[in-house]
Amino acid sequence: MSGAHFRHTAGSLFAVEDLESALGALKEIVEQGEGNAHGEVWDGDQDVLHPERKEVAHYYRFQELKLGRRYQRGDTPKTGPTGEKVGVDPDGVLPMTPDPRPAEPGSAVRAAQDLFDTTYSTLLNLLEQAFNGDPKRLTDATRTMFTLRAQAQALMALPGGAGPTFAYVPPEARG
Repeated sequence: MSGAHFRHTAGSLFAVEDLESALGALKEIVEQGEGNAHGEVWDGDQDVLHPERKEVAHYYRFQELKLGRRYQRGDTPKTGPTGEKVGVDPDGVLPMTPDPRPAEPGSAVRAAQDLFDTTYSTLLNLLEQAFNGDPKRLTDATRTMFTLRAQAQALMALPGGAGPTFAYVPPEARG
């Protein structure tokens, strides 16, 4: 684990090198709302798609899907979400082969897989840079995550239910 860094609420960075520092990093995750031990469902950020409200922590987003309702002001982990219904449109679910493998070289599916893999690898490198002392790279990583999502959706919309392979492409092989 040596060399990995984590932003602490006090604004300092520290290396995760042993059990004590790893537990400190996990505590920070909980305090920021992603593990939520303090009774709030909000992570403190504004919702990207709905800037008029705060963002629900990731764990509670999954709860919204599971329970079929959105969290709203006043809701707590104990009350559960009491807001508008969350529906899943089966027509919006894209088909995908379980554990997809690389398609035939030269095919449209393979080109889309290669593009996804390049973007995915770039994202991994941005996250590594952010956690190793350059936290400003998180902004680039976040933008790259949205690009990756769009590429995955385009890939899965191709005939045959293809999907991303999540293959790592080294920097020197990225075009």
